[in-house]
Amino acid sequence: MKKYISPGSWFSMQYPEAWHEFEDEAGSFLFYNPASWTGNFRISAVMDNSPDFARNALRDELAQYSDAELVTIGRHEFVYSRETFQEGGAWYTSHFWVTGYKQMAVYVTFTCVKGESVDEARRVLESLYLMNPMKPQCHEVIPVRLAEVVLINEAYEQVQKEVKKELKKDFSSVDTSTGLANLQRLLDEGKMKKNPATIERIGRVLGCFLTDEMDGVEWVSVIDGRAEYPALLFHDGKSKLPVAIDALGTNLVNPVDALSNHVAKVGACDLKQVYEEFIQSHS
Repeated sequence: MKKYISPGSWFSMQYPEAWHEFEDEAGSFLFYNPASWTGNFRISAVMDNSPDFARNALRDELAQYSDAELVTIGRHEFVYSRETFQEGGAWYTSHFWVTGYKQMAVYVTFTCVKGESVDEARRVLESLYLMNPMKPQCHEVIPVRLAEVVLINEAYEQVQKEVKKELKKDFSSVDTSTGLANLQRLLDEGKMKKNPATIERIGRVLGCFLTDEMDGVEWVSVIDGRAEYPALLFHDGKSKLPVAIDALGTNLVNPVDALSNHVAKVGACDLKQVYEEFIQSHS
């Protein structure tokens, strides 16, 4: 099972190794197995100022659906209901669970082929842990979330556009050496300002180069209290996610911080040197 901590640390859960997170509507998190589909698992959480918000949400669910029932799964009480429908000539069932605590209500849906088991979804619900987002308590490294993948992709795409615009060159298909040279040229010629936003984008691009070029390195999501960001994990064969941040030492690297520290220390931005230091430190 893999661990997921929602953005803002509202809740955490364990989900099957074969599941992956996919884009969904804002505030909703979608998971399923892309290789062998067994159902779509969606989860969302809503906060309100009222300390009775969760209790009222469960009461409303019970009142709205005649077949709804109270069930206990893991550490939480849920209101459970289901709905069967036909789509494209096939029959499916959507299973609904609603739970919560004080000011937070959590809504879960698992849609699968009619008659198929919901054991996978129930195991996820057994692991569900509701947290207080006003008092972040997580200091962990988990498999990379879609939220961080979006940040990484946005950085790469922005740099790609700048290289295309200023140098009239394709950035995506070049080798690492040429890519670093192109970025260095933009910085040296002042076509990319050495501000924090630029350092952040380039740092994440360096991370992309490393994951493409080195074995045993992958993007992960770091949840450190209120700070949440993508970082690189250099595997040593001992660490298995999720893991406490402090347990990883130098095997956990935020390429943005590494590049920022380099610029602050030497007063310049030598991308080739920073990249080579990454490789030498973890070879």
